[in-house]
Amino acid sequence: MGICRPQALRAAFLTLLAALACVACTRHHGNPRRPAAPAPQREDGGAPGAHRSIRPSAGVKLPEIAPRPSRPDPYGGTLHVHLEAEPPHLNPLEDQLQVIQRVVGNLVYETLIECRENQYRPGLAESWEVSADGERITVKLRSGARWHDDRVVSGVDVQATFELLLRAGGRQSLLHAMLEEVEGVDVLPERAARFRLRRPSDLVLRALCEIPILPAEILRKTGSALTQSGRQPVGTGPFRFASWEHGKRIRLVRSRPAERPQPPFLDEIVFEIDGDGSRALVRTRRGEIDILPHVLDVLYPDQVAPATLRDSLELWWLTPDRYSFIVPNHRRGPLGDARFRQALSLLWDRARFADEVHHDLARPIGAPTFAQAPPDPFDRTQAIALLEAAGFRDSDGDGVRDVGGVPIRLTLLLPSGARSLTAEARGFALDLRRAGLLLDTVAVDAGNLQARLDRGDFDLATLTWDGRRDEDPRLLFASQGQLNFIGYRSEHLQSLLEQVRLAPGPSARVPALQRVGEWLASERPVIFLYRHDVSALVAKRVHGLAGVGDRLDLRSVWVDP
Repeated sequence: MGICRPQALRAAFLTLLAALACVACTRHHGNPRRPAAPAPQREDGGAPGAHRSIRPSAGVKLPEIAPRPSRPDPYGGTLHVHLEAEPPHLNPLEDQLQVIQRVVGNLVYETLIECRENQYRPGLAESWEVSADGERITVKLRSGARWHDDRVVSGVDVQATFELLLRAGGRQSLLHAMLEEVEGVDVLPERAARFRLRRPSDLVLRALCEIPILPAEILRKTGSALTQSGRQPVGTGPFRFASWEHGKRIRLVRSRPAERPQPPFLDEIVFEIDGDGSRALVRTRRGEIDILPHVLDVLYPDQVAPATLRDSLELWWLTPDRYSFIVPNHRRGPLGDARFRQALSLLWDRARFADEVHHDLARPIGAPTFAQAPPDPFDRTQAIALLEAAGFRDSDGDGVRDVGGVPIRLTLLLPSGARSLTAEARGFALDLRRAGLLLDTVAVDAGNLQARLDRGDFDLATLTWDGRRDEDPRLLFASQGQLNFIGYRSEHLQSLLEQVRLAPGPSARVPALQRVGEWLASERPVIFLYRHDVSALVAKRVHGLAGVGDRLDLRSVWVDP
């Protein structure tokens, strides 16, 4: 989700860094027309389907709940999915890495509740009840739920999972932050558990959609025994861990006998580990891989043109809630002035860069993806007017604006090897210079960028956040959130965040989140740049794929023989 002190931000930043580093800026010549697919499902309604061969701006999306099988007996078969890196382990509580979540999320491990279609749905918990004062949440576990080693799931497992996170810091900091209102967890009879809250917050239910439940027996292990358990996970999901050939593949098999007509339908899912995105594309074309969740930007669109896919593959566009932004250090000079930040925002030519650099896989935004706000257009004239009105003028006639006779010179930190971002930064620097501001760009590796943000040694830096459509915005924007290193404080924003906390359910949170987004768009504590789309390849033999954004749900997938 970006990079700063918390591990969660660092993990997602490294994902973006890998993607950005391989993007060339001169590869694309014009925008290819994406042929329309029949009956895509759109955000404003329409027939169901996945977003295939259609522009990301059209707003198509994966179905959140898989359609029913179209053939009478879809059972059996193996699905091969590309995994872009080898996971360090498979314990989703220890590290919140996408490469771990992709293997075990909702397949091996389950959450108590699922957030789908803007509502809460049963997961490992078949029901839940909130007390009248809002300070107790009681969950009842699914009848017959067992771990893959056949032990019965109990409230002790729920208590052990959450108490680990309540005590945690460091790498579990994001999950810990989700539980801000949770005081403790009690074990109740009849396979139930009770969450005690310090104050009412529906966002605790939202957190239960994100946190997988692990066996208490595993969580109590230490040393090498705990490490080994992270390599042989035992969960409650529809698939169980079978084997791990390091550097090659991770294999999951169906955890229970087929119960027609209920999923899972597959016999097994094999995650093919391959760090070479070009080679993975070749393997997908050969039929060795059924799902390539992310086509490298450097390979798009030339290497995935319809003529190269033949009749066996389809090109899909996934729309995650992943967005990039610039963080200004509010403690440094003019960056604490909202008018100065707005001028900077007006000088980043999002529309041009989205076309020339990102090849239509980035969409300009003016707010986080949980809200709608128009992006700032490129407007040098208005930016100069704002700088003049705020008192940032060229007092000595040397062409550079100054404060107290000192020229305004900013430094923008960039991740090393991010060629597309470097190209954008060069264009940004030129437009700043024409407006009377100086900008130096400094490429740093992830560790040094982390350290400089920690100690406040920066003016501007580029980050990304792997958000959720119905996320808790406090995780990022509260005074003690993940961006607390920028020095921004706002009582009005805090009051808006409280409205989000008190909103009774996902639907009621929508307008509260919109108000938060509108405030962030007007104040610009950070400068929002793009929402990043992802192109994926899916074999036509694959059916029943669902998910949100680029988080694919494989539970109801079935394949042609």
